[in-house]
Order: sequence, then C-alpha cells, then structure tokens
Amino acid sequence: MKTKRGPGNIELRDADVPRIKPDEVLVDVKFTGICGTDVHIYHDTAFYTPPVILGHEYSGVIVQKGSKVVGYDAGDRVTSPATIPCGTCLMCRTNHANRCTGEDRRILGTHRADGTFADCVAVPSRILHKIPETLSLEEAALAELAACVVRAVFERVEIEAGDTVAVLGPGPMGLLAAQAAKAGGAERVIVTGVSADTERLKIARDLGADMTINVEEEDPAETIRFLTEGCGADVVLEASGALAARKQAFSIVRRCGKVGLIGLTGKPADLDLDKVVEGELDVKGSWGTVWTSWRRTLNLLSSGIIKVTPLITAKLPLEKWQMGFEMMEERKALKVLLVPP
Repeated sequence: MKTKRGPGNIELRDADVPRIKPDEVLVDVKFTGICGTDVHIYHDTAFYTPPVILGHEYSGVIVQKGSKVVGYDAGDRVTSPATIPCGTCLMCRTNHANRCTGEDRRILGTHRADGTFADCVAVPSRILHKIPETLSLEEAALAELAACVVRAVFERVEIEAGDTVAVLGPGPMGLLAAQAAKAGGAERVIVTGVSADTERLKIARDLGADMTINVEEEDPAETIRFLTEGCGADVVLEASGALAARKQAFSIVRRCGKVGLIGLTGKPADLDLDKVVEGELDVKGSWGTVWTSWRRTLNLLSSGIIKVTPLITAKLPLEKWQMGFEMMEERKALKVLLVPP
C-alpha cells in the first residue's frame, strides 16, 4: 500500500477483504505484475491518490459476484484493464474509454480503487475479460501490458504488411511490440538497444526480430537507411521512454512514414517538429487499452502468436515486493510477478 505522498511510503499491511458492490466481483488474485507505473509511484513521480493498494496487471479467479452481475460466475478465470471508466463522458462515448475524463473515473491501484497487490480485489464486471482456456494464469497476468502494445501497433499506428519496422528499446513493451509488428505482417523488424541490453536483444531475436542493433556500437539510422535503399523505416515504435531514443526515432523513419510513441520519458523532450512537417510524418501516441485491443490481445496470446512467458523473469511471494521492485529498477528483470498468499 502507498500510504501517503512522497518517495517511498509503501508498506505491507493487513487489510479487510473488499466488500463488493452489486455490479462487482471479488477476484482471488493469483499473479500480479510489477509495472513501471508502480515503481514511479514508489518514487512519487507518477499520478496516484493515496492511500491506495498498488497493482493493476493481474490474473485471478472469481470467488464472489454481486447481485447485478451477469455473464460471470464464481470459478471463472478473469483479468481486466486498470481503468474503470465513467461510461458517459465524450471519451467513453467515442471508444476512448482509456482516456476517460469523467469525475467517476477510477484506476485500479492508482486512483480511488485499491489494486491487485493483495489477496483479493473488487472489480466491476463490465471491465472484465475471461481468460481463454489455452492461456495460463501466469501468461494472463501480462495481458494488460500486451493489450497496451497491441492497441498501439494495430489500432493507433496501424502496421501494414511488408513494412520495415524499427522498435526502439528491448524492454517488455519493446519485445511485445516487435512480436505484434511481425503478427501484423511486417517484412522486417529491427530492435535497437544499448550495451546493457545484450541479453534482451538476444531475447528479441529469439522472439522473431530479424535484426538487432546496439546503438552504442553503430548508428541505427545509417544502418536502417542502408537496409532500405536509403529510405528509412516505414514505422518506428519508440518503446524505451528514453529521450535519446525519442529523438532518434525521427532520424530513423522514412519520409511520409509513421512514428508511434509508446514509452513515457517523464520529462519534456527537445524535438525538432519541423521534421514532422517536412517529412509529412504521421506521429501518434498511445495510452492504455480499449475493449477491442483486449479481444485482439487475448486471441494473439492464447494462440501463441505473441509469447509472454520469455518476459517473466521471476515469480516472488507478495511479501518480497521490495526485491521485485529492485530487480525492475536495476534492470535485472524484464517482468516480475508477485504471488499473493
């Protein structure tokens, strides 16, 4: 639980089992992933409303349902997005519930809704998704992260068959983006990273990347132009959140190409936006998920087209949350799953 504002201020506490509302279910949390957002909240560098139980990437089993819940029963394996939208604002009415602006908006583990770093969590049934039988609970705990990437690649940037796609950053989002680009028909996927990413770049190749580039050893823009007869990448997906990579994206993309911004830098970037005008670039940001991205994601995961198991570095008991946070911060892990008792 994040007990109050300021760096740190996270404690493991005993809490009452949530009392569900008529439209909610009580989920027995089986696995819950540590997200970069959780680490930012730890350091007081992200939006949150304390006191709040953290966590929003999860899988679990329904143990109780409210009187108004239909379509779900005790024993169903479920997961969900983090945002609990109001359902009535302009964003919600135009299929952008991920950017809900309503006063009733809540966010699991962040804002006015306790999250999944606990034995149980109360979730409105309207945001639930059933986990396909062919998908394990461990894999399903990464569905929220995968759905964010799937929305970016397929619904925002719109990868096309035959594209050359450069993915900047071999973290969890980058490795998922590379797989999604391949699934979307990209002819060639190139993943970039730094020397510290050697093992992650190997994983990228194992997961289907056609080429990896260490940007500390060679100029990715020059290499990609050579591979594309001087043109540049059709699509660049910036998934690292590094300021240098965000700038680099605009030197790698071809004229009239696409740039998708997935990673957050947490600070303003000094970008030459004349390149967007002169290059007639299509630049899109992507945040969170909508219902359609979840449907597509669960299909891609359950069919094995996108693989998340190689991203799971460790599974730790909930009481070892600090070790998990440290592993994430020190880049000793791609993804850490916490296991409640």
